[in-house]
Amino acid sequence: MNLLLKRLYNYLLIILTASILTACGGSDRTESDAPAGSLISAVPMTDYEVNVSLRLIAFSVLSGRSYDVEVVKLTYHTELEEGLLVQASGIVAIPKFKTGPSPLLSYQHATIFKDSAVPSNDPLFDMTPILAASAGFVVVAPDYIGYGVSKSLTHPYIQAVPTANSVIDLVRAAKTYLQQRDVTLNNQLFLAGYSEGGYASLAAHQRMEAEFADEFTVTASIAGGGPYDIRSTADQVVLNEATLDSPAYFGYVVHAYDRLYDLDNLTLRAIASPHHMTVDNYYDGTSAGATINALLPRNTNELFNPYFQSEYAGIAGELSLKYRLEQNNVYDWKPEAPVKLFHGQNDNYVDYANASTALSAMQSNGAASVTLTDCSSVPSNHVNCGIEFATFATAYLFTVATDR
Repeated sequence: MNLLLKRLYNYLLIILTASILTACGGSDRTESDAPAGSLISAVPMTDYEVNVSLRLIAFSVLSGRSYDVEVVKLTYHTELEEGLLVQASGIVAIPKFKTGPSPLLSYQHATIFKDSAVPSNDPLFDMTPILAASAGFVVVAPDYIGYGVSKSLTHPYIQAVPTANSVIDLVRAAKTYLQQRDVTLNNQLFLAGYSEGGYASLAAHQRMEAEFADEFTVTASIAGGGPYDIRSTADQVVLNEATLDSPAYFGYVVHAYDRLYDLDNLTLRAIASPHHMTVDNYYDGTSAGATINALLPRNTNELFNPYFQSEYAGIAGELSLKYRLEQNNVYDWKPEAPVKLFHGQNDNYVDYANASTALSAMQSNGAASVTLTDCSSVPSNHVNCGIEFATFATAYLFTVATDR
């Protein structure tokens, strides 16, 4: 498709499918008209001592630092895509007894299906915030909307604006709390995450620079294994994949887009019976990804309704869905701060093209410091590269961060 046709096509998508979001619950701006990012509460959770944790001891050798860590649950206000104000939660991990300012790291977790595993419910499920704090970073980690205190809401899975808001507003709330505690920060702000966390990091980075440049200066973002080009990812899954190693991930996309956008019963149309009932009922934060994968077929001819696949394949089919997918891409912009992409060429969950496309688009847009590092694990699948990403991100942060 040449450039003119592509622009015409995107214009038609916008004209034909722009619609009003359906309300998905939560409060509006009646709670004392508190702004997004305002701190509601701070509740101490647990302190972690380096000398009683083998992982912290081992990490201290790598980092050259060995701060004990305190973790505090923060509840704050954030906005859904249509502007409704809701409460959300996350944590801040603080290096204890550290003198002087610290760099701030916002860590976005990978896809979590069970609410019990998010940072404010189980800081040990993913110890990254605690490990980074032991190395001298102040670390915030959002639960995301739909988990923690907002678990009654549908999680806006791979949806850029509410995802970015949940990150940005936690940073704001954490800064308020840290000021109250006289915990000082330097001028460095890092964003990092893998899989959904990689997507969330780029979404927040883009929004910070585009909308809030007078408030935030991103030092760098480190994003691994994320579906930055969600439209092309959906095209590949729906039209070209014969089997899915983890259908639970795309099922989550269908569930969230159906619940939060006006897409005319997308789940019922897209997912073949009786599997649409799984997609409708198993994304409430009580079921593990393994449970959902055991219920959904891996064969896409069994998972998807063939009429939906046929419609999606047509240039005029499923325009509302395609518009929303395009709207939530987070790769085609010009980052001012460095972006460090990391991906496995054999990623079996999120195609490598997401990273290569992001690199090409950002460089074409004039970005001066965007790099893509290939995962070296064998095989370089999503899980193996998630482990290697931790080493990659840590090495970069230790090199660039100051005042640790």
